Amino acid sequence: MIIILLAGLLLPVSGFAQEKKKLEAFRLDQQIAIDGTLDEAIWQQAETAGNFVQVRPYNGKPGSASTIVKVLYDNKGLYIGAIMTENKPDSLGLELTRRDDTGMADHFGLKIDPYNDGLNSFGFFVTTRGVQLDFKTNKDGEEDETWDAVWRSSVQVNDSGWAVEFMIPYSAIRFSKQQNPVWGVNFYRSIQRLRELDSWNFIDLKVKSELSQAGELTGLINVKPPLRLSATPYLSGNAENHGKEGWNTFANYGLDLKCGLSESFTLDMTLIPDFGQVESDNRIFSLSPFETYYEEKRPFFTEGTELFSKGNVFYSRRIGAQPSGYSSKYSDQGAAEVISNPESAQLINAAKLSGKTSGGLGVGVFNAMTANTYASIIDSTGQKRDILTEPFTNFNMFIVDQSLKNNSYISVYNTSVYQPEKGTNANVSGTDFRLRNGTNRYELGGIVNVSQHYGPKSSPAIGHKIFLQTGQIAGSWKYNGWLNIESDTYDPNDMGFLMNNNEFSTGINVRYNIYEPTGTILKMYNSAYASLSYLYNPRKFSLFEIGGNNVTTFTNNLTIGGNFEVKPFKTNDYFEARVPGRVFIEPANFHVNAWSSPDYRKKFLVDLTLGVWTMFGDNRTSWWTEIYPRIRLNNHLLIRPRLEMDFNSNNRGYVTDSLNADLEHVIIFGRRDVKNITTSISADYVFSRSTSLSFRLRHYWLRVNYFEFYDLQVDGSLIPSSYNENHNFSINAFNIDMVFKWDFAPGSELLLVWKNAVYENTQSPELKDKYFDNLHNLFLSPAHNSFVIKLLYYIDWQYFKKNKPLPHQDSRQRID
Repeated sequence: MIIILLAGLLLPVSGFAQEKKKLEAFRLDQQIAIDGTLDEAIWQQAETAGNFVQVRPYNGKPGSASTIVKVLYDNKGLYIGAIMTENKPDSLGLELTRRDDTGMADHFGLKIDPYNDGLNSFGFFVTTRGVQLDFKTNKDGEEDETWDAVWRSSVQVNDSGWAVEFMIPYSAIRFSKQQNPVWGVNFYRSIQRLRELDSWNFIDLKVKSELSQAGELTGLINVKPPLRLSATPYLSGNAENHGKEGWNTFANYGLDLKCGLSESFTLDMTLIPDFGQVESDNRIFSLSPFETYYEEKRPFFTEGTELFSKGNVFYSRRIGAQPSGYSSKYSDQGAAEVISNPESAQLINAAKLSGKTSGGLGVGVFNAMTANTYASIIDSTGQKRDILTEPFTNFNMFIVDQSLKNNSYISVYNTSVYQPEKGTNANVSGTDFRLRNGTNRYELGGIVNVSQHYGPKSSPAIGHKIFLQTGQIAGSWKYNGWLNIESDTYDPNDMGFLMNNNEFSTGINVRYNIYEPTGTILKMYNSAYASLSYLYNPRKFSLFEIGGNNVTTFTNNLTIGGNFEVKPFKTNDYFEARVPGRVFIEPANFHVNAWSSPDYRKKFLVDLTLGVWTMFGDNRTSWWTEIYPRIRLNNHLLIRPRLEMDFNSNNRGYVTDSLNADLEHVIIFGRRDVKNITTSISADYVFSRSTSLSFRLRHYWLRVNYFEFYDLQVDGSLIPSSYNENHNFSINAFNIDMVFKWDFAPGSELLLVWKNAVYENTQSPELKDKYFDNLHNLFLSPAHNSFVIKLLYYIDWQYFKKNKPLPHQDSRQRID
């Protein structure tokens, strides 16, 4: 297959080629007001971009309403003006949202690709209520909405539709100096009453890469990248209380710094950061042998890190994570009382340098350091001692990424984690590549990594990963095949995230999509797959599975979907036993899942999910459901309650293990019922474009009841055991996050935060079975409360130069 694909990559294929539209920017020689009126005469001299076509729902058909766009430029930045006519002006979507959220409001914007390589872009959008959205788009089309730039916009709603003006300073984007550059650009306009999205340059949904289908912006004569130097100092006050303990108050201060070292490269630094305002994790308790993955929410680690995502070796939650000695290190020292035990290592500072040259060479350097972390205890002699739970750690990553023709690339990278106290050094080196033919129809990609662990008293542990995938990525029919090899010694988890290694697997995936409406069907996506897995060492069969997915959207914008998966043969699980070399055999099984999602234009709707899993010839079953209403009371207030339930009956799983007199492992499994109920509610009230209040409450309840125990045999089977210890337990995690946010100036904000958290782990032969009885007991547990007030102020060097407008001089019209 790979040989055939390579031939396809080299052959000229024109089936999906299209001519790119071009728009020439007009040089601005006067100051204009960013007020959304486009009434200056110079706008009439600029070239017009029009004739928008639909991305959805009717891909390729003319837009339902007229949109015209003009672009001006000067030495400061780009000026974009757009006029959107509307056949039903009284039906404009006018929902008021927080920044980086369109909600159900109509919106207009553009994506700019200054290197015109189809791999990355900057997005700038604004809604009919003047709410700004900005993001970066990476090579896979994923949008990073955590990236925020400082730019100006204004909106005017009138009797014939609405109009916008943007001023995007050159300091908000990255580009190299060229005499007459050609930038990739596409303009977008949404009409929410029709659930319609239009674009200036046609985007063929049958082609995977959206960025490669952008138009071109010309006429930018001798634009020069400016000096990019900005700082965001912060000051915060904190008050914390845990249960009956007194309040602890303290203050923090620090600085985020951005410095353009050249026209294309930027240094980002955070000094003594404080992430007290970050939303709490959706904490869970996993019965599996694998680590739980948590999403990164800290701003510095989510902004501008797309370059470091290559190779799957960078998981920023490792930095400032829970100390490795948090649970056991201090108890091993004979602690009679624990005074304090920090749940995360203190981050001293972090920095990242990234950019791309005019030749498409991207370079990224990342560094972060965490301080020694100590638990304070009173030992059995009554003496107070500090116990080191995590030593000073230095995290580094270096990457070089070369853009190639046809939206292709190749990257080389290295990560390093060094702990001088332990004398350990962990490295991962590798390459990540993607090759596409001239029309983005065929693709060959892969990852090759090598991990190395060095310690003071052990031989180096070296492992490797090889991942290859190839297929057709354009057209109604798509397919791909893949091969994944991870040795039993491959370990990227000092700075990356890998659920398990020791895998040799391969699979195929076939997809058939309907993009053009047929009858009552607006669009449909279908896929079927099969995969086969073995252990890498020793090469033993693990599992074979087949499955399929369907997503169908109807003309009334109701979307339904479902999936199934069948494991027709016994599965050999080499991880559940928690002892290397031991296997747990499970019977053949299958699951099926279905869901529905109504038209989000409705003020009240409910998303529903229902799934069932069972084993053939066994009484093990599981079912789950999710009920997710959305209540939009008005254009300011959105409420989203959610109920998730998962009930697993007669589940078999690991309980404990020990060594017998012959030093043989005795592994105990148990038959158990597992009940998991998660309830949550979130509410957002947006007062204006610059002020909002968000509220989020979540309760997670896991209850596990054991009925009988088994000994795991060497052949992977279970036999009844005389073991009879109590292992019934219940986990409760309760969180409240309330945040008031005021964007009092571009890039500057005031935050008022309240957090409430309760975590309870109960082991008892008799657990509460009823939800509200359990909830009552939870509220008797001590709660951790914290209040934070945080002020951030954005300072840009450009504002201190002559003839530079200050941020507050933006004359945007309020239509709140």
